Amino acid sequence: MKVKDILNSKGRKLFSVLEDATVETIVTELAMNKIGFLIVRNGANAVAGVISERDIVHRCMSAKKDPSVVTAKEIMTSREKLVTANEDQEIDEVMTMMTEKKIRHLPVFQGEELTGLISIGDVIKIMLDDKNEEIKTLMDYVSK
Repeated sequence: MKVKDILNSKGRKLFSVLEDATVETIVTELAMNKIGFLIVRNGANAVAGVISERDIVHRCMSAKKDPSVVTAKEIMTSREKLVTANEDQEIDEVMTMMTEKKIRHLPVFQGEELTGLISIGDVIKIMLDDKNEEIKTLMDYVSK
């Protein structure tokens, strides 16, 4: 199973903010959409980085910075430092990478194009679904 299977199953909708958005605005966006991660785009609409709830807590709130003034650009993980996946990677490989690097969200690129985002929850769900289907098939075979 590959990353593209997760994206095809869950959808490819992406939420983003501009890099000059304040942390206050970012928190509102996260809460409104019931998500924990945003793509940060620059003025040319290119991916500049990402920002997570964890970034907000560690780089803004615990550092006692003012969320009405601090911008995404100041606390985001920049594009150069991003850990990413591509659509053709195997899910097992991606799960190992996410676990080792303690990453909960992973932007997915095909070349330079951002094509989606997966979470560790997405990976676990599709793996469980796959295992449950395998168990059902085996049970059906054994019971015949």
